Formats: sequence, structure tokens, C-alpha cells
Amino acid sequence: MKTTTPRTKRKSAKKAAVDFSFASDAPRYAQKDEYVGGNLIFTITTVELQPTRGYGGADRWAVLVAPDDGRVSEIITLPTNEKRNAQLQAAKVQIETKGPIPNLRLVKVDGTFYFRPAEPRGS
Repeated sequence: MKTTTPRTKRKSAKKAAVDFSFASDAPRYAQKDEYVGGNLIFTITTVELQPTRGYGGADRWAVLVAPDDGRVSEIITLPTNEKRNAQLQAAKVQIETKGPIPNLRLVKVDGTFYFRPAEPRGS
């Protein structure tokens, strides 16, 4: 015969308040094709050369952009080449001396991404 024993209530573990989250406040990487397809206009706020951080350990440029559509700032990365290096180094100096560079868009030509001035709105 089965005897029943009174069940004891399990004490529920109190949840401790934790000030931790896996969410990051760091900027996320932009989806370049989305920028091109949406013809998004943005301001470049920071330009940084990142040695060995690109594909296969190559150098790359990391460009922090603030889209005009209200989304949070995102990073656009581009590989280095002689012409791009000169342009982005000049942009870096411009930002350091005169501030962010507004009214730009990302274009894609023959599989390569470039920054270009945005067409004036209403044109």
C-alpha cells in the first residue's frame, strides 16, 4: 500500500537584480547593400584605419556614419587601396579639423563601394 507523505513546498529562489546585459551600446555594422538600395543619406562622423582587421588579415577602413533617417550610427568597413587611402585620410583630417562630413551616400560600382555626395533633395 502506498503511503502519502505530505509534500513540502519548495522555496522559490529569489531572482537577484542583475545589472548585466548582452546588448551592446557599440555601433553595429551597416548592411552596405541596404544603404545603396535605399539611397540612404548620412554624415560621416569618424574615420579610422584598422591595420590587419579586414578580410584575411588585410588592413581596412572603418567609417562611422550617422544616417539621416534617424537610425543609430553604424560602421561601414571598406578595404584599403591607394586612391581610397588618400581620400579617407583626407576625410579623417577634415573631420578632426572641421567636424563631421554631411550629405553623403554609398554607391556600388562594379562590386566596389564608394562614398559620394548626395543629390540635393528635391532635385
